[in-house]
Amino acid sequence: MNKNTLLSMMLTVVILPVLIGCGDVGDASKAKTGDAVEVKEGAGGTYDIDVAGSTLSWKAAKVTKAHDGGFKTFSGTVSVDKGEVNNVSITIDAASIFSDTEKLDGHLKSADFFEVEKYPTAKFEASDFKKADTAGFTHMVTGNLTIKETTHGVTFPATISVTADAITAKADFIIDRQNWGITYPGMPDDLINDDVRIIFDVKAPITKTEGTK
Repeated sequence: MNKNTLLSMMLTVVILPVLIGCGDVGDASKAKTGDAVEVKEGAGGTYDIDVAGSTLSWKAAKVTKAHDGGFKTFSGTVSVDKGEVNNVSITIDAASIFSDTEKLDGHLKSADFFEVEKYPTAKFEASDFKKADTAGFTHMVTGNLTIKETTHGVTFPATISVTADAITAKADFIIDRQNWGITYPGMPDDLINDDVRIIFDVKAPITKTEGTK
């Protein structure tokens, strides 16, 4: 076997998995990430998120494969005054994380990723909702995302609707996991992408019995 043949075989072993099974989180807006921002208390009516009718999902990828998942348990509130959302607060049970692979579920809960025994909750809070002209979105949302007790401000596009019956909010954006101390690189021949796609679709019914802040 000559050197050119050997080199060709080695390149095939390294490159072929990338070409055939390359994982990708897909297309979505990248959230702007920075220092933590001030989050003001909500005003007007405050309504509980309907967890059964809401979803909080994620998509992550390594060289050879993408994984889908989400969180089964979370709670939160939405505040509305004069038909406009002015505060959102969501607390996530980190141990409720799940994926499309049972083995991966346990790994995600370990110190390599979310370290759920030490950091049992994650949180998102926002009070800045600017009207947006971006096609397909109604608002630019800026708030604080806290994971593993690390908080950063994030800004991303969302579609928010307030009707007489409910508040709905949908968003689809990408964050860099490294910013929140989730640094596990993966296997040397199957590295994990730093991009994580966050997809949420939440609904908070408006009822006359809800209180106000």
